[in-house]
Amino acid sequence: MRIMGLDYGSVTVGVAISDELLITAQGIETIRRKHETKLRQSLARIEELIKEYNVDRIVLGYPHKIRRICRCS
Repeated sequence: MRIMGLDYGSVTVGVAISDELLITAQGIETIRRKHETKLRQSLARIEELIKEYNVDRIVLGYPHKIRRICRCS
């Protein structure tokens, strides 16, 4: 059993897969699409990865814009 993590964005979807012991996960691919509303190819690729890595569960995250705070001396 493995867990797939998806970071869903408007133009890209980051994909990570856990190891079989569910201890760590590694980023394996960034799926890019030309238009925000065109999801079929992205979903087809996710389905291929689910089968390839024998994924049992999916965790979905939404990336947020991160503001960096610089503390300069």
